[in-house]
Amino acid sequence: MTITKNTLSALLIAAASITALTPVAEACSRFTLETPHGVATVRSLDWGQQLGNVAQVNPVGIQRNSEAPSYANAMQWTTKYHSIAQMEYEVFHGVASDAINEKGLAASLLYMADSQEFIKDYKDNGAPAVSFLDLVAYITETYATTEEAVRAFNNKQWQIAWVDGLHGTQHGLHVSIQDSKGDIALFQLNEGGEMVVYRGDSNSDLRVMANAPLQQYHRDNAEKVNFDDLTAKDLPSSISSKDRHLRGLFNTQHVSFDEGKNWAQTRGKLLSTFNAGNLVPQDLIDPVNGETYATWTQFVYNHSNGDFLFTNYDTRAQIGYNFNDTLEFTKPMCADTVKQAEQGLTKAVFSECK
Repeated sequence: MTITKNTLSALLIAAASITALTPVAEACSRFTLETPHGVATVRSLDWGQQLGNVAQVNPVGIQRNSEAPSYANAMQWTTKYHSIAQMEYEVFHGVASDAINEKGLAASLLYMADSQEFIKDYKDNGAPAVSFLDLVAYITETYATTEEAVRAFNNKQWQIAWVDGLHGTQHGLHVSIQDSKGDIALFQLNEGGEMVVYRGDSNSDLRVMANAPLQQYHRDNAEKVNFDDLTAKDLPSSISSKDRHLRGLFNTQHVSFDEGKNWAQTRGKLLSTFNAGNLVPQDLIDPVNGETYATWTQFVYNHSNGDFLFTNYDTRAQIGYNFNDTLEFTKPMCADTVKQAEQGLTKAVFSECK
């Protein structure tokens, strides 16, 4: 992933636009589940205005660096693994929201507003710092498994550049790492500036990721719900992150995948499971913050066979590609999946990134 250096005026515009949209940031969901065709992830991006999406391929051997001016050491690296990152430019001006590499390791960046107040207490531990702009890209370009990435984090080989935020504006965010074996790690900034890393797998509660509150409070909420009751009378119906998280846990607990179904059928069931409880329709109000937002973009990908399907919910247009078809690329290549889907293409066309 190559991030073009913005001029000062562009940075100010970016920061202002992101700051203005902060109140409507309580959205996005991520499922990671085991299927007969391997581990698969479904991810939505929800916001108060329409989002874009550019798939960017970064081959092996690209020299990379991360801008983290508030830290003693900014991360510099060379891509070790062929990776594809999902880039958002329309609102977030170059943030990689999700990425996956040739080993089937993926990372997802979601909003976590509750962490913002703890940024002031976070201390630079001396590790090379990685900006939120390219955090998920760094992880997938550098590590092969969730365990490897967590071990490197614990050994202070990388840290998150919390103070620098996005284009100079601080935000609460959290990141999950999930690999082809279903191993999951969730990284969150907690009270006192403490980084907490939760570990689990695609059968644990980490299979579902949403936004605020922090994971320990999601778990408190889940303890109050009888997930074995198929009448689902304990499940709330609002679009709030708390409610979406509970519905996601319930729906994924009861979904089963038929060994005899092909991947396309399995993918369809994954999407229907996700959409039943976690897709956010337009015009509804979140009772927690009084804001409205909606799912604009969504993707589902298989960590083993390389299949990737993108949906633009503004038009309900879909476009796909297979990771393996990009392995011959020797330089960064991009595909604007929103634009190409609107043009009626069903398979993404990659060209040199502008």
